[in-house]
Amino acid sequence: MKWFNLVNFQIEGDRERLLLIHKKGDKMMNYKRIKKLGVLLLTMVLALTIAPAWSSAAKGSIVVEVNGNLISFPDAKPFMDKSNRVQVPVRFVSEALGAEVRWSSHSKQVTVQMGEDTIVLTLGKKAFTVNGQTKQMDTVAQEKQNRAFVPLRFVSEALGAKVTWHPDLYSVEILTGLAAEQPETSKGKTPPKDPWEEWKASRSVEGKTEKKSTGGFSYYGLYKSGLTVSGEATGEKDLFLQPSINFDVDDVDYNQQVKDLDELLRQQIETETVDNIMKYVKQKTKRDDILEAKKFNDKTYRIQVESKYWDNIIVSIRYK
Repeated sequence: MKWFNLVNFQIEGDRERLLLIHKKGDKMMNYKRIKKLGVLLLTMVLALTIAPAWSSAAKGSIVVEVNGNLISFPDAKPFMDKSNRVQVPVRFVSEALGAEVRWSSHSKQVTVQMGEDTIVLTLGKKAFTVNGQTKQMDTVAQEKQNRAFVPLRFVSEALGAKVTWHPDLYSVEILTGLAAEQPETSKGKTPPKDPWEEWKASRSVEGKTEKKSTGGFSYYGLYKSGLTVSGEATGEKDLFLQPSINFDVDDVDYNQQVKDLDELLRQQIETETVDNIMKYVKQKTKRDDILEAKKFNDKTYRIQVESKYWDNIIVSIRYK
């Protein structure tokens, strides 16, 4: 066996050098320094290996409840995907929601049927069908740990369930049937406060408070129609106003929200620009329609309109 005449180890942050000289018949090895080097390298490797685990553990496991019952996932666990959507093993859909699930390994498709509703998802595809109608998700069903996983919210809501994400608890609450239509009052529990009602109480509300004013625009934080507006002006050239046409709460009037938005924009923005904005806004009439981000400009303002799948219509107004 050939020996290296000289091996030079340089540790960053430590200018000491360890020289190992191997000569046939004359072996000189500094075992004490080697041991010290080994312990240091081992510590560094362990730190790099454990750190991601600590980060992941800090979030904890995702908890799923259906009608107040905690769901157990003995092997494949729910996880948060890159689109910040909770994915669950497809078996959950059949066992917890009571749907019939079929898997085709040839087409990579999951078919979910419950009552008169049929949902078909294809692994890796954002498009899916509900009762034959094609819809779009902002994520995809996928395969992990040799299991098919599906986006929890899209599947559950397509089956008529109500889904609520609690970020502080890292948990998902699902209500089905009658439970989706009324608050849970069993076991002596007080129904939780409605976040929407609490939020309304903190805003300027049409018919209850005076209008607010930002950058020459006069508006309510919450209109009777359901239109919401937030605004901030920190200087003469720094304006941010964001009205939203909402689909995600009950008792909203889409047509009146459109009228309220039109009236708000015409207070300061040029007529032709408002006409173009409203023409684009009116292309979305349902929650599952999509408006790609589009920009509009007049002499004073730059406006962007956007609405993702299953989201509200967001109009952002800024000074140029």
